[in-house]
Amino acid sequence: MTQPAHSAPLVLGISCLHFDWASLGQAFARAQNEFGLHQIEFSTTRLKGDDFDRCGQLASDTGVGTALHAWKNPADLGFAAAVDEGRRLLDLCQRMHATHLILHFGSHAERDEGIQRVVDVCRELAPLYEAAGVTYCLENHYPFTYHGLNELGGEPVDFHLLFEQVHSPAVRFCLDSGHSNMAGATSEFIDELAHKLAYAHLTDNHGEHDDHLGFAEGTLNWNETLAAMLASGFRGPYVIEYPEQGDPSRFKRLTARLHELATPAT
Repeated sequence: MTQPAHSAPLVLGISCLHFDWASLGQAFARAQNEFGLHQIEFSTTRLKGDDFDRCGQLASDTGVGTALHAWKNPADLGFAAAVDEGRRLLDLCQRMHATHLILHFGSHAERDEGIQRVVDVCRELAPLYEAAGVTYCLENHYPFTYHGLNELGGEPVDFHLLFEQVHSPAVRFCLDSGHSNMAGATSEFIDELAHKLAYAHLTDNHGEHDDHLGFAEGTLNWNETLAAMLASGFRGPYVIEYPEQGDPSRFKRLTARLHELATPAT
């Protein structure tokens, strides 16, 4: 019998960039045994060559899931190059048994043009990702005006433009709570895009810079944010994106709060 969405187990994970590991085997062991987590998000900056196949084998052996975060600029690559890169990343995801690929929109001086470029690429890649069972997740980023970086995806409207044109279960939204807190728009992102939410990065800041502070160390309203995501039926992956700093309890305080909020009152 299928469990109702609100009672399905939570999927809790961590970014590989925010805890120490000297080998892939150690990364999987720490995530599973020390932190009690179910998934690791790896970065294309940390994996090379045969690492992707090794990740896939470890995922099979341990039951720990994987995701891949790629640092590309689909808005500025050009259509053909961005599609080729999307195909290459899909191959890497399949080699490492990744269920989700996380990308930023990228940056572009002309906001509307940049978003449309991303839309066109997503529309082309969607059938490939859908057939492979990999979710292509676009992450909200800094506000467009932040330090003149012209980052796209900083407001819910950017995602509305995407989802009005791309209708595929393989193209979804990744909420980054740190980035949304910088934009002062966390509630809006969840209220307007929870139906497309497939992945979440959990981190905090003081509302100005991407500080990657830990649970309840900044100005993010954690109870409201987590409760709203849970109320929407989203069960994860909820992925920690702040550093361990030699203290695993920094992670466990957050996962304990998630479990507390997810447990129905008796």
